[in-house]
Amino acid sequence: MANLFSRIAASLNLTAMEQSPENILESVKALVDAWCARRCLSALRFILPGYPLPSPLTDGWAELLKALEDVSAFAKNGITEEETQTVNQLIGSISRIVYRR
Repeated sequence: MANLFSRIAASLNLTAMEQSPENILESVKALVDAWCARRCLSALRFILPGYPLPSPLTDGWAELLKALEDVSAFAKNGITEEETQTVNQLIGSISRIVYRR
């Protein structure tokens, strides 16, 4: 799977400021771990349909993107400001993977 992520990153011509697919998944894992530790059920309810990544292909990334968008829209009262910023950054990064922008 790491090889597939490398090919995705290469096809996107990621700059130093953009996250690689591996870093994106590490960031999502850190969020999920924090929400589990705090028992932030509202955020967990919306992230779990897309995480862990159901497929390393575009449709799997699209599910993770939708899950993060749902967290942003419906669970923002349960997450910290820093987590909100991370979620928004992840949405941008994953959008570039899904839509190749």
